[in-house]
Amino acid sequence: MDETFRLHVRAIAAEGKGEPLGGRTFLPLVTLDSGARVGIDGEGTFVLASAEGDTITPYSTEDAHVFHEVLEWKRDAFDDKLEEAGRALGLPEHSASFAFPAFGIVRAVLAKNMHYTTRLALGWLLPSELRQMQDDIRRVAEDRQLPTTLRDFARRLLVSS
Repeated sequence: MDETFRLHVRAIAAEGKGEPLGGRTFLPLVTLDSGARVGIDGEGTFVLASAEGDTITPYSTEDAHVFHEVLEWKRDAFDDKLEEAGRALGLPEHSASFAFPAFGIVRAVLAKNMHYTTRLALGWLLPSELRQMQDDIRRVAEDRQLPTTLRDFARRLLVSS
């Protein structure tokens, strides 16, 4: 993640914006359909707060799959909501959506190999991101344990060299 983004978030948290949650300053960005909220903590790490507000999961490679609910949103709508909330907090234009760990979440969900979430993850990628995800997409396209329609979808996303 960009250190400039972290510096902006730290400055916003220092101004007293956000709310205390799980021993952290929480700056909410997007409320998901379940009521869970995606936001950033005072250090600039993306976090997922449960709907009940009793659990907060910071984004990490190991816990990236926990963020799977974001994939149920259309990507453009999710990015737009991130940007709108980021602007309201005072973040620079596009910094929230650029900093969001989309690749890590998609990779983690693809690794779980669950049919429904695999389809969501593949559909969440932007055309400009496909080249960076080729190894992950190829693995799905070649996985004989997955339904043919899902493998075919992944094959259509492979970018020729």
